[in-house]
Amino acid sequence: MPSLLRRSTLALLILVPGFAQMAPTQAAPRKYLAATSHYLKAEGVPLFALPAPPQIGTLAADADLETVLQVQDWRTAAQVAWADRIDHLDAFDAAAVLGPWFNRKQLPRCAQLLEEALGDGEAVNYVAKLRFKRLRPPIQDPRVQPCTPVQRPTSATPSASFYSYPSGHATSIYLMAEILGELVPARQAEVQAWAHKAAWSRIVAGVHFPSDDLGGHILAGIIVQSLKANPAFVAALEDCREEVRAVQTAR
Repeated sequence: MPSLLRRSTLALLILVPGFAQMAPTQAAPRKYLAATSHYLKAEGVPLFALPAPPQIGTLAADADLETVLQVQDWRTAAQVAWADRIDHLDAFDAAAVLGPWFNRKQLPRCAQLLEEALGDGEAVNYVAKLRFKRLRPPIQDPRVQPCTPVQRPTSATPSASFYSYPSGHATSIYLMAEILGELVPARQAEVQAWAHKAAWSRIVAGVHFPSDDLGGHILAGIIVQSLKANPAFVAALEDCREEVRAVQTAR
């Protein structure tokens, strides 16, 4: 049933687009926010392909909220634990599907690339959040009871991290999955399946709408294309492929 609700919500988003005019709340902090750009400038990433979230009062927005409420009613202790783990996202969490060889100690060059790319991605996500300024589910409707921390704004000019669309976690997760698909193409399907489950945990947690997840997925694709246009990123990606091949050969 949750998957059916999700598909119905996303279909409605296509039919009823719109801008959200809402107030902010806070996202869980991640450690990838870059003080300086590495492979791209956030302001230079084309965001015209990123659709707006549904406007409050539309059928699409109501479906978004209904999905969050139904998932909340059905979530289990195991799902809460999973949501808490993803709330503290780490670049090497995909070791759950790739295996224990996928770790910082054996792959220092990959660790560096992931940190840099995710830092760039988070900077782009912040620009996108400030463009839409969407309110998170528990601020929009008090019936939503998140199982991960959500703070209310304490400033008239809150940080972009307070906003909901697109999901910063989903952006990072799908960006990471795209990079790993380049590094370990034989496990691309498993990594993508892990990414979808990880991103969906933000809806389970009650801190994002399904359309926030979808927006993060779209934004990650935009970011990947921008990264691949930079020869320095392409060269770093090839270095990481060689590092992965060396580790796998040693195994």
